[in-house]
Amino acid sequence: MNRDAKTQRYSSRTQVCDRLKLHLRLVKLCRATFRVVSLRPYTGVAYSTNYFHDTWHILSDAHGARLLARLMWGLSFQRKPGTVVLIHGEHIKPTPFDAEPSDPILLFPAHLTSQTKGALRTLRDRISRLGPPLCTIRWHTFSLDAAMTREKARGPYDSTHEFHGNDWLWYEDSKPLFKSEQMFRRGGFVCYAAPSAIMRQQALTVAQMQPGKYGMDYHFIADNDTCHWADGEVQIFDDYHARRTAATQARREVLRRGNVPNDPQVLYDMIAAHRDEILRRRKAARH
Repeated sequence: MNRDAKTQRYSSRTQVCDRLKLHLRLVKLCRATFRVVSLRPYTGVAYSTNYFHDTWHILSDAHGARLLARLMWGLSFQRKPGTVVLIHGEHIKPTPFDAEPSDPILLFPAHLTSQTKGALRTLRDRISRLGPPLCTIRWHTFSLDAAMTREKARGPYDSTHEFHGNDWLWYEDSKPLFKSEQMFRRGGFVCYAAPSAIMRQQALTVAQMQPGKYGMDYHFIADNDTCHWADGEVQIFDDYHARRTAATQARREVLRRGNVPNDPQVLYDMIAAHRDEILRRRKAARH
């Protein structure tokens, strides 16, 4: 069984709990020590990243969204400077659209950790040789479950009404905090940085994302400019894994034909069309 299949099978029987086991490394970057928290190998989850409509995307399935929310929620309570969450290695996969390679992901608590380009480039250069972790840590996120329970008790979400209380912030009352939320690419990483309160608010929504009847769901993050697309977005698909594997096969077969178009959009369209054909054939073979 190949590694991707093994990871996917493990994912299907893995539940996201409130006491995740994660790895911690202390990494010296440009005279500063970073506390790099990462997923353990063979944790059953996968993510992709891409840039579309002037927006950086984190792509996954509902399981990936729930785990991402746990990472964000726990990160928002960290108190030690230099703490980051790194998603990399076998947890980063080509995109489900045209199998373009994805960048690794970094999550930052904006109030604790700087995002200097030099430090991030150094980390990117060393990402495949970080060495063994210092230790395994427990990532406590039980208060996320309590927050979701409170929100469900309020009834269906009403976009015309923002909730008061500890879980939701009014934009006008908290504009400086919202303005500090960012999503960008730097040093070879797709980065998300936010103050604690904003990161928790976003995690609360991401944790409850569901593909629904359309097979897809999305949530904008770092959406603090009404004149432009949001800087970031989390998007999930119920067939994320199938899309990825089909896109990878489609890309390989299209490139094998030769006469590859120079226009990236034309190449994207060719791969996406062939991916859809592969998905149709696979679906027909199951019936």
